[in-house]
Amino acid sequence: MTDHQLRRNLQSVGMACFVKYFDELANPSLPNRTVIQILREREPYTEKSCQSRVGHARSIIQAGRALDALLLIAAASKMDYRTAQQAKALADDLASR
Repeated sequence: MTDHQLRRNLQSVGMACFVKYFDELANPSLPNRTVIQILREREPYTEKSCQSRVGHARSIIQAGRALDALLLIAAASKMDYRTAQQAKALADDLASR
């Protein structure tokens, strides 16, 4: 996955959504259907939006670019402080594995 594809996929997921649901998205034992259902229950997203977000997020993770995505989010100038800090903490945790 190129940097451009990473940014495009991350834009499709939404940076805050990627961070907020990272644990569910990165858990390979949770099928896509389950993660989609979690998003539907907790967010005002449509079914198709949830499918798209999960698909794009998992493609980032499967391509081995999750750390890069989290670092982009942590450094994003328009990202709220709390989400940026969560992204940094997730990145630190991922990097230490």
